Amino acid sequence: MDCKQFDGQVVRLERFKDIADKFVRVRLTRIDTLDLSLFEFDYDLTMMIFFMNADEKMYARYGGRDAKNADDRQSLEGLRYTMLSVLTMHEREDKEFALRTPDAPKSARTGGGKGCMHCHHVRERLNDNLKRNGQWTREMFYRYPLPENVGIELEVNRGNIVKSVKDKSPADAVGLKPGDLVKRINGVPIHSFGDAQFALDHAPKIGAIDIAWQRNADLLTGKLALSEGWRKGEIAWRPSVQWYIPQARISGADLDAAERKALGLTEMQLAFRQRDAISRQASDAGIRPGDIILGVDDRKLDMGVVNFQYYIQRSYFEGDRVTVNLLRDGKRLNVPMTLHR
Repeated sequence: MDCKQFDGQVVRLERFKDIADKFVRVRLTRIDTLDLSLFEFDYDLTMMIFFMNADEKMYARYGGRDAKNADDRQSLEGLRYTMLSVLTMHEREDKEFALRTPDAPKSARTGGGKGCMHCHHVRERLNDNLKRNGQWTREMFYRYPLPENVGIELEVNRGNIVKSVKDKSPADAVGLKPGDLVKRINGVPIHSFGDAQFALDHAPKIGAIDIAWQRNADLLTGKLALSEGWRKGEIAWRPSVQWYIPQARISGADLDAAERKALGLTEMQLAFRQRDAISRQASDAGIRPGDIILGVDDRKLDMGVVNFQYYIQRSYFEGDRVTVNLLRDGKRLNVPMTLHR
């Protein structure tokens, strides 16, 4: 019997094919000329699977990733589970669908251009259109938030089953527990991790959204409270935002333990000596060789110089103005600096 190794598990492809044959399968190799209000998904991904009926009503999506790895949120067993969940819904009298977004763009071609487009180019074009129309906000950088942003970690092989709940999170406050089956978030039926991301992508900047889940035979409901900044996550991996990711452009050698102790710093606290070569960005800000960099914006950062570079990329955008906290000749100084790519 034909098998495939995936995520440490052996999946019997014959068993998988029996389920797949219940679907009409179509591979879309380009979507930039299609109705994007139907095929809504995270365009920074390289693949997304859609499940819909013959009337082009969307049951579910399968796909998604996090900043660490492109594949950790997917598995063949997870896909099979989603397909079974969709088939069950398809056979019901009271079917549930993920409604289209009323103002979703129908095409990425508004700004012109011809030829094939990578998925992330679709997102770049749509972002450009929003900027031309004056509708762009910084919040739009944080598309398709992870369920963990509201405190829910979902199982990989069963994409609507709660694996864990973060303490003092919106999910914890509403009463969600490991083992619960998430039925709907923000009005979207949840069959997979991809569905959860889609539902959260349409959630407001601040406020509350509905959630429904099943525990044993009981159907429970509640509201997830969303506070300011809840969508924020790592975006440096996204191809569509690379033009907005800044560089720290200050670097050097981490201080050793004795040097940190002499300055009254903790063992893990950020502290590095600026090297002799000074970038234009740092020079314009007035940073000098030998300055001891302690952080930015008065935040105590427990990390080394390498992770500091990643921190800047994760936390700021091109053009942001930060305050570099440093020591020079034993005196603490705060130096404003504008970040560039």
